[in-house]
Amino acid sequence: MRSIRWKLTSSYLLLVLLVLVLVTAYGARALHRSYVNSYVYAVSIQAKVISLMMREYAGERNLADLQPMVQALRWRREATITLIDATGRSSQPLDPAAPEVAAAFAGREGQAVRFDPATGEVRVFAAAPVLGPDGRIAGVVQVSAPEAWVWRQLRRQVPGALGAVLVGLLAAWLVGSRLSRRLTRPLLQLGQVAERLAAGDFAGRVPQDDTEELARLGRTFNTMADRLQRTIAEITAERKKLEAIVSGMTDGVVATDRHGQVVLFTRAAAEMLGISPDAALGRPAREVLRGRLAVLLEEAARGRVVAEELPPGLVGDRVVDVHCAPYRDDRGEVIGAVAVLRDATELRRTERLRRELTANVSHELRTPLTSIKGFTETLLDGAMRDEATCRRFLTIIQSEVDRLVKLVDDLLDLSRLESRHVTLDLQPVDVGALAAHTADKLRPLADAGGLTLLVQAPPGVVAPADRDRLEQVLTNLIDNALKYTPPGGRVEVSVVPRGEEVEVTVSDTGRGIPPEDLPHVFERFYRVDRSRTRGSGGTGLGLAIARHIVEAHGGRISVRSRPGEGTTFTVTLPRNGGPRPDRTA
Repeated sequence: MRSIRWKLTSSYLLLVLLVLVLVTAYGARALHRSYVNSYVYAVSIQAKVISLMMREYAGERNLADLQPMVQALRWRREATITLIDATGRSSQPLDPAAPEVAAAFAGREGQAVRFDPATGEVRVFAAAPVLGPDGRIAGVVQVSAPEAWVWRQLRRQVPGALGAVLVGLLAAWLVGSRLSRRLTRPLLQLGQVAERLAAGDFAGRVPQDDTEELARLGRTFNTMADRLQRTIAEITAERKKLEAIVSGMTDGVVATDRHGQVVLFTRAAAEMLGISPDAALGRPAREVLRGRLAVLLEEAARGRVVAEELPPGLVGDRVVDVHCAPYRDDRGEVIGAVAVLRDATELRRTERLRRELTANVSHELRTPLTSIKGFTETLLDGAMRDEATCRRFLTIIQSEVDRLVKLVDDLLDLSRLESRHVTLDLQPVDVGALAAHTADKLRPLADAGGLTLLVQAPPGVVAPADRDRLEQVLTNLIDNALKYTPPGGRVEVSVVPRGEEVEVTVSDTGRGIPPEDLPHVFERFYRVDRSRTRGSGGTGLGLAIARHIVEAHGGRISVRSRPGEGTTFTVTLPRNGGPRPDRTA
């Protein structure tokens, strides 16, 4: 591709060459005319001089006989001099229709540049009348010379003309190069700055030129660059703001263009769908997303607003609430679709837990209330008259009321722990001493069941903890172990320091927990043996409360068990860097 500088220079040279050719052609034509006129004048003078010389001989001799004498007057061999007498007779062939001869016979000098049939070339003719003694025309003198003499003179001027043309072209090239460089330099600078702008560098500006048009172009371009820089900066700021807003959303956002390719894929969507944003952007949504979500986006791209909840399995292992809608341009045409993904797993789990809680609470309340109602009706029907029966029934009613109170207290306690509205009073606690104290409180229960309760807790194992809450955990674990261990079994409590942690284990030799029940033992109202636990006064909330208390201390609780071999609960608490005293559970 040729540069504009080369085009300008070549165009200028062609224009100058055309002008030089036209000027040379016109000059050559004018010079030819000048030479011809000069030859016509010279030949006319020659004819007039000869006619004057022949006037002396006009009365004595015939002019045709004087032809040999006038031939001696030729200045060149190609020139011809012809004498014609009054009768038109001449010593050489003559064109009778020659205009110059006719003019001479009419008494005037005649000239002509014409083709000569005798020589077969164009010649310059001149004729002058020869007057006799009586003043009458005695004859005519005709002088001619080849017009080729003119061209010979012109050819001698050709080297000079060519030299002048070459000098002119050289001067035109120098001037054109300088002029084109002068004109194209601002354009080159403009192109370089435009390339920098296209590459994203908006700092470049075009230098101001002293030419009015180029200066106006430079100012306009710089103004455009300033405005473009401001516009790009505003768009970039708005885009970053939008990206920050979208990235900060907990809901995932996926957008596609009119061709179905993914143009937006937020971090939340990537985490929710398990797809890397780099692997999704720029690819068709049907290849990346697949399944129902891609179908919903395609429906939205056709102008429909759709919403659907996708169950686990369609979008990973989560429940996802999908809302898809088209987005349009200024003319209202659909140019893509956007999907907002909301993880509804926790919401659905909460709803399920709420339903389960309602069902469990209703179930737990029904048995003691039914028992209280039955014994109360029995007393009202007449059993009150029997003091022993009345006392036994009232004792049972009191037991069921105590159970209801414990259930309500546990529910309130669990609710406060789950909502983190319980403040822990963290103080240095000797965990071993606390474990021994708790075991001593429950030892009568172990003795009554024929069980052995052992404690291995060295003193001085201190950890920051809320004493009452930690005692509640130990009481619950030891009590459960005693309840689930048959007579003759053993329950062992141990406290072991392990680096920066304290490990408390409560193990028993009971019947154990089935493997399918282990993941659920810390859930609310979950009981492995519901009939036995209810009969012993359990509510199914103790382990759930224990888990929340341990986690509020920054620790963890776990369970190991094998059916027929017993169960071991392990509580791990941090010894240093635990929760602050103002931490709420």
